Amino acid sequence: MTRGGARPGAGGKSDWKNGKTKTIRVPEALADQVLEYAKELDKNSTEPAIEKVLEPVTVSKVVNLSGISIKTYNGKLVVYLEDLAKAGFEILPVNLGAMFKAILRQR
Repeated sequence: MTRGGARPGAGGKSDWKNGKTKTIRVPEALADQVLEYAKELDKNSTEPAIEKVLEPVTVSKVVNLSGISIKTYNGKLVVYLEDLAKAGFEILPVNLGAMFKAILRQR
């Protein structure tokens, strides 16, 4: 008599409404959030997710330069990072932002 191996009907039953599952790789820092989001999508689904057509998401980036000096340099418009830092903009990467904060504290 054989032992082990795959058998029809063996193993736990899936709790997912949308059918078969798939192993994916995501950053560890995001894994819990991704799983929570997937469970929420599955829970609120009235039809299989594969059949849904999702609206594209548009991301806009806006920089409000009101009150910031805009200068010209070699025929191009420029804004000094120092002026942005003074106006409260966050400068990234962090080490560059820290440098600007230190400069502003000295003044």
